[in-house]
Amino acid sequence: MTADSGFSDALAHHEAGRLALAEAGYRALLAGHPDHPHANNNLAVLLRRTGRWEEAATHYRRAIAARPEDAAMRNNLACALEERGRGAEAIAAARVALALHPGHADGWFNAGNMLTAGGDLGAAMAAYRRAIRLDPAMAGAHSNLGDAHRRRGELSLAVLSYRTAIRLQPDLPQPVVNLGEALKDQGRVTEAIAILQDGLERHPTLPLLHSNLLLALHYSPLVPPEVIARAHAHWNERHARGLERRAAFATPSAAPFAAPFANDRDPARRLRVGYVSPDFCDHACAGFIEPLLRHHDREAVEVVGYPTSPRQDGTTERMRRLADAWQPLTGLDEDAAARRIEQDRIDILVDLAGHTAGGRPLLFARRPAPIQVTWLGYPDGTGMPAVDYRLTDAIADPPGETDGWHAERLVRLPDGFLAFEVGAGIAPPAPPPVHRNGFVTFGSFNTVAKVTPAVLRVWAEILVALPSSRLILKSGAFADPPTRDDHLRRFARHGVMADRLDLLAQVASSAEHLRLYDRMDIALDPFPYNGTTTTCEALAMGVPVVTLAGRHHVARVGASLLTHCGLAELVAGSEDGYVGTALALARDPARLAALRLGMRDRLERSSLGNPRGFARSVEAAYRTMWQQWLERGG
Repeated sequence: MTADSGFSDALAHHEAGRLALAEAGYRALLAGHPDHPHANNNLAVLLRRTGRWEEAATHYRRAIAARPEDAAMRNNLACALEERGRGAEAIAAARVALALHPGHADGWFNAGNMLTAGGDLGAAMAAYRRAIRLDPAMAGAHSNLGDAHRRRGELSLAVLSYRTAIRLQPDLPQPVVNLGEALKDQGRVTEAIAILQDGLERHPTLPLLHSNLLLALHYSPLVPPEVIARAHAHWNERHARGLERRAAFATPSAAPFAAPFANDRDPARRLRVGYVSPDFCDHACAGFIEPLLRHHDREAVEVVGYPTSPRQDGTTERMRRLADAWQPLTGLDEDAAARRIEQDRIDILVDLAGHTAGGRPLLFARRPAPIQVTWLGYPDGTGMPAVDYRLTDAIADPPGETDGWHAERLVRLPDGFLAFEVGAGIAPPAPPPVHRNGFVTFGSFNTVAKVTPAVLRVWAEILVALPSSRLILKSGAFADPPTRDDHLRRFARHGVMADRLDLLAQVASSAEHLRLYDRMDIALDPFPYNGTTTTCEALAMGVPVVTLAGRHHVARVGASLLTHCGLAELVAGSEDGYVGTALALARDPARLAALRLGMRDRLERSSLGNPRGFARSVEAAYRTMWQQWLERGG
C-alpha cells in the first residue's frame, strides 16, 4: 500500500466519523513515513479533539517541518498551544501563519481570540476587524468584537456588533447571550429579557442563556416572584432533572441511586466544607466570602476552595491562604468536577454563584456531596431540588411568605445572612458634604441595570422636591457616552437637568471608589433589585441608606442589612414612604452629621459587622444539616 492510498483510507474514515479507525490509519502510515505532512496534521486534529494537546503539538510541528510555508498548519499549531494554556507561544505561531497568509480570515479570527485571552484587547480588536474586512459575513468575529467592546465599557458598540452577528448567523447562540447582557448593562432590562426569551426559543438546550434570563427577571418590577419561581422550576426541568445520582431526601419508592457516599458518618467530627465560586478575586462577593473564611472555626470545619474562574489577584491569594485546600475546577467539565469533589469527600458543598456569571449549577445538579447549600452570589434559589438548603434570614425571606418559591429548604440564620468586615486600611468617613457644599447630595453606586424606570422616577421626585439637591451615580455603563446621554435625557423628562447630576464610570482602585462616598450625604437603594455590597460600603463610609422593602428576597436585602445594623427606620414600605424618608433625612442636617460620625462604630457593633459571630451561626447551621442527614440514614 502506498503512502497516498494509506492516507486516503485514513482520511475517508476521518470524514465518515470513524475516528478510531482514522487514528489507527494515520499512525500506521506515519510508522513508515514519519514526515508525511498531512497525516501528521490530521492526526494532530484528532488528538486535539480528545484533549491530547502535547502530542497534537508534536505532530503539528512535524507537519510544519515538512511544509514550512503552510499557514493553515501553523494556525492549527497555534490553536493547540492556546488550548494548552501556552498563550505566548500560540500568539507567536499565529503571527508566523498570518505573515505567510495575511489574507486568511480564520487566522485573524483565531489570533484575535488568543490576544483576547492574553489581555491585549486593542490588538485583539484590530485582528477581529481584519477578519471582518476579509470576510464581512464572519458572525463569530462580529460577536467576539462585541465582547471586546463590552469589556472596554463600549456598550453601544457591543450591542451593534452582537446585532450584526445575529443577523448574519441567527443560529449562533453566543451573540444572543451577550446581547442580552449588554442591554441589561445599559439599563434596558425589558429589551434584554425579550432578547433572552427569543434566544431561548431558538436555543432551548443552552443552560447559560436560560440562567442569564433567570437573573435578568429579577431586575424587572413587572415580573412577580411567583413567575420567577416558575421560571426557575422550568430551568431545572429543562437542564438539570435526571442528572442527580442520589437524593438527600429519598423515599423508598425513589429510583435507584449510585453507591452511597463514602463520608465518615461520625456526627461530631470536623466537617469538610467545599465552597464553589468564580469570585475568589476582587469582586463584590469577595467582601462577604473572605470574612467567613477568615473566621471559620477550624476545629469545626475544614475549608476547601473550588474556584471556577481562572482570574487571580491579591484577593485570590489571601483566600487561598485561608483555605485548608484549594482545588481549581477550571478546565474540568461538570462530570470531572463532580468526580473531583466526591473524591475529596466533601460533606457540605456550598454554591456561591447560582445563575450568575461563572456559576456551575449543573455541577450541583449531579450532587457530588451529601449536603448541598446555596448562599450569597445569586439573589434567589437555584430551582433545583438537588440543592438542599439556602442560607437567608427572616427579614430577607419572611417565614411562610417566600418558602414556596424555592426548591431548597430555607435556613434563616438568626442574626442575618451576611456579615461585612470594614478593611483595616480604610480611612474614617469624611464629614457630611452638605456642610461644605450647602446642599444635600444623594447617590447610588449600583449598576444601572437596577435603575428601572420606576426607580428613576422616584429618585427624580426626591430631587424635584428638594431643588437644591444633587444626585451622584456611578456605574461602569457610564463609560459609554450613548448610555450616559440616555440617562441624562430620562432624568430631564422628569424635570431634573444634567447640571444636578454627576454620572461617573468606574475608577482605578477600590480605595478611590470608597473615597467617592465622601461626596455623598444619603445613599438611595434601587428596587426591586436592592444593593448589597454597595449598601455595606456606604454604611462603612458613614453614609445612611434609604431602601424600599418588597416581597421577594432580591427586594428585601436592603431591609435585612439596615435592620441588622440598627437602622430599621430607613426601611420604607411604599414609594411614598421611600420619598418621605429620604426627604426627612435630607432636611435634618444634625441627624446626618450624627449618623455620619457614629456609622462605622454602629456597623462594627452590629450583627452585620460581626463576621466571627456570623461564622459561628453558619457553622451551627452546617452541623444541624449534617446531623439531619445522618438521622435520615445518610
